[in-house]
Amino acid sequence: MENQEISSYPELVLHIMHLKQEKFRQEEEIKYTIRELIFLLNPVSMLKKGIREIAMDSEAKFDLAKVSMDLAITMLINGLMRNTGGLKGLLGKLLIGKFSSSFLYNNISKVVAGIRNRIRPTPHEIHQQ
Repeated sequence: MENQEISSYPELVLHIMHLKQEKFRQEEEIKYTIRELIFLLNPVSMLKKGIREIAMDSEAKFDLAKVSMDLAITMLINGLMRNTGGLKGLLGKLLIGKFSSSFLYNNISKVVAGIRNRIRPTPHEIHQQ
C-alpha cells in the first residue's frame, strides 16, 4: 500500500478503518494457510492420501495383494511349524513357503474369488436371510 497524504481527520479515520479491514483480511488468510499446512503435515492425512493414491493405482493394488499374501503365508507357516527346529525345520519351512507361493500365484484369481465369496455374501444368500 502506498503512502498517501492525509489532510483531515475524517480522511485519517477512513484510512485507519481501511487499514484495519486489510489487517483483518490478511490475518484470516494467514489462519487459513496455517490450518491448511497443519492438515497437510498431519500424519493421518498423509496416510489417508497415500492410501487413496494406492487405491487408484491398479498395479499398486496387485503389489499390495502380493505382499499381503506373502506375509499371510509366512505367518501361517511359522505358526504351523513353530516347534520344528534345526536344519530340518528350516528346510521344511522354505519348501512349504516356495510350494505355497507358487501354487497361490498360479491360482491367484481363484484364491481372490474364494476370499471375496467368503467375505461378501452372494445375492442368493442375502435373499435367504
